[in-house]
Amino acid sequence: MQLGLKPKTNRSILIKIILFLLVFFLGIFLLDKIDFSVPKKLIKQEISNDKLIKLK
Repeated sequence: MQLGLKPKTNRSILIKIILFLLVFFLGIFLLDKIDFSVPKKLIKQEISNDKLIKLK
């Protein structure tokens, strides 16, 4: 009598997908917690026509 063993490929693929999604969302969550510095005032600098170089 032979044993009807089923391969565990479906289960291992499902576990890998779940682990990947867990790591992905954990990475997004941790990146959201990092406080990147943002300039508080708008930097506006006028450029005169003397400084512009026209190419033909």
